[in-house]
Amino acid sequence: MDFASRRKRFVSQIDAPVLLMAGGFLSRNYPANTFPYRADSTFLYFFERPEPGSAAFFDPASGKVTLFLAERTVADALWHGALEPFEAVKARQQIDAVLPVEELEQHVTAFANGRQIRSLAVADWKATKRARAITGEGLDFDDPEKSGDGPLRELIARLRLHKGADELAEIRRLVPVTREAHLAAMAHSKPGVSEQFLAGQVEGAFGRGACVPAYGTILSVRGEVLHNHDHRNVLQKGDIVLLDAGAEGIDSGYCNDVTRDWPVGGAFSPEGRDIYDLVLASELDAISAVKPGMRYRDLHLRASRVLADGLVRIGLLKGNADGLVESGAHAVFFPHGLGHQLGLDVHDLETFGDRIHYPNGRTRSKQFGTQYLRMDLDLAEGMVFTIEPGLYFVPQIINDPKFREQFATQVNWALAEKFLAMNGGRGFGGIRIEDDIACTATGAEVLTHSIPKVRSEIEALVGTA
Repeated sequence: MDFASRRKRFVSQIDAPVLLMAGGFLSRNYPANTFPYRADSTFLYFFERPEPGSAAFFDPASGKVTLFLAERTVADALWHGALEPFEAVKARQQIDAVLPVEELEQHVTAFANGRQIRSLAVADWKATKRARAITGEGLDFDDPEKSGDGPLRELIARLRLHKGADELAEIRRLVPVTREAHLAAMAHSKPGVSEQFLAGQVEGAFGRGACVPAYGTILSVRGEVLHNHDHRNVLQKGDIVLLDAGAEGIDSGYCNDVTRDWPVGGAFSPEGRDIYDLVLASELDAISAVKPGMRYRDLHLRASRVLADGLVRIGLLKGNADGLVESGAHAVFFPHGLGHQLGLDVHDLETFGDRIHYPNGRTRSKQFGTQYLRMDLDLAEGMVFTIEPGLYFVPQIINDPKFREQFATQVNWALAEKFLAMNGGRGFGGIRIEDDIACTATGAEVLTHSIPKVRSEIEALVGTA
């Protein structure tokens, strides 16, 4: 990664000083027991292997970048190991200066010389509080509109949205590790095995590949819960396992995000086969339409129409695909958006809010399901994103009186109830198929194509450990 060029490009485009915070360790249950450190993604975009607690000052007037690091002490060396001297860091990072972060306020105030300083909120509330005190901005990491100055967010988004050859190469490098994780979970899936055991197979594969999980592993026979991090269930024959997991580079921070599904104890049931093949057809159709200039919202609607048309054939919906998608009836079974940006964040740049993902006056739909579409961008070469349609049988949706009344003539509620009663009353669950896609000059590159998703290939792998 050419971090120096990234910083040079950034500092040449800002009109006021910018202070970025890397963030530090966050406590898990008592001060000395912390979560693993992970630098803020924007900081990670500009610096190689950032240290916990570091900060950086970008000055457009001088074109200089100053890095602030913790002072090197004997106590730190004893407990955590010796750190690089400031001069060595300056040379390796190709930075104009390295100063003690303990003196951050003093130096930054002098450098700014009365100019307004801009910053960004980060996940570490202590670092955000410090940036807020220095800049006077109302920074709040939990509110996208307060995550930083609007034009600053837009500038960083322009830099990060379009992935260079080095970034694409890093995302590709991670795919074999993610593949191994998915194959290990498939192979160990048998009746009587716990979800937690399978989650251990997934995260063990990441560790063996010198990676970490890019996000909390979603693995469950209750796939109708979209972000299901609970791993307490024990697999039974007839269950469908949904695994949504991806590797993250331990130094780079770039990641994968992949979802696959498989039946426990053999082949999919006839109903499972029909739903799986329909979701796969929707995903493949959406991928085939990727090209520069394609509006991502149109991809979502296209995938929704494929799903609606298939659900009519199965008998779960009544009507034509266009009318069903227009009314939102399809969202009873496909209640989320088609995907999201991917890069240094698994939901890349989502911290910056809809100002980035719904540009040019575009706004979110108020329709259930479509309102969760995470972006409405026009695709361009170098963008990396997911495509992940799914079909789910969620008791709370299917039994909701409001939806029953709204879609009384468009949904076959009696048949939907039968899906809830399947598998000895455990229910059907859900199926989602997700790949990581790079928009190229001519179409799409499926970065995660090596991870099996054809139904017959999936079925052949299950339980083979």
